Amino acid sequence: MLLISATGFSQTPFQLSFTASPSVNWMSPAGQDVKNNKSKMGYEFGVHGDFYFDPEMRYAFTTGLLVSQTGGELTYDVAGESFNFAGVSINSGRSIRYRLKYIEIPYALKMRTRNFYRWRYWGLFGLSSSINISAKGDSSDKQLDKADISKEVKLFNTALNLGLGGEYDLGERNSLIVGVIYKDGFMDITKNSLGGKTTVNSLTFKLSLVF
Repeated sequence: MLLISATGFSQTPFQLSFTASPSVNWMSPAGQDVKNNKSKMGYEFGVHGDFYFDPEMRYAFTTGLLVSQTGGELTYDVAGESFNFAGVSINSGRSIRYRLKYIEIPYALKMRTRNFYRWRYWGLFGLSSSINISAKGDSSDKQLDKADISKEVKLFNTALNLGLGGEYDLGERNSLIVGVIYKDGFMDITKNSLGGKTTVNSLTFKLSLVF
């Protein structure tokens, strides 16, 4: 993907960075019978490519390839004594912890300031598309323990990305990027109808090294 993009932007400056960033993730159900119980720590790692389309390298199209671990915990307080989840009958009022892993492709417009004492400050706005590669779950009644719950999770997800941060020049065209990116999911990631539309959101503390 990056090679194809580089071909299309062959006349523009290109910046490649490696990222390994922690994140805080939570799930937001729309149904009144399902509640977000707690957030989940996660991470993402991979590569980003920034394709600048101005001589001062202030405006760029940014994309990449990431592996992200996300999820959350939901409490299902549904009508009746139990409900079926991943082939197991679970009593109402129990919580399920989702452990989700995705391959993610972000695409956004990135803007950054001129150099201030070796610092550049940036902001970005865009989207990210994800495909689920792993879905595990635990239940509070211990019936599920890192069980495969892929039948309860949809394959694709899309999120709106908003970010702010800074880039410190280390010399020799290397730099350190720090920042915060908020990812607001807007697709229902669950296949069951227990909680209505359920989205997953995250706050990523971006740490990247530009090569």
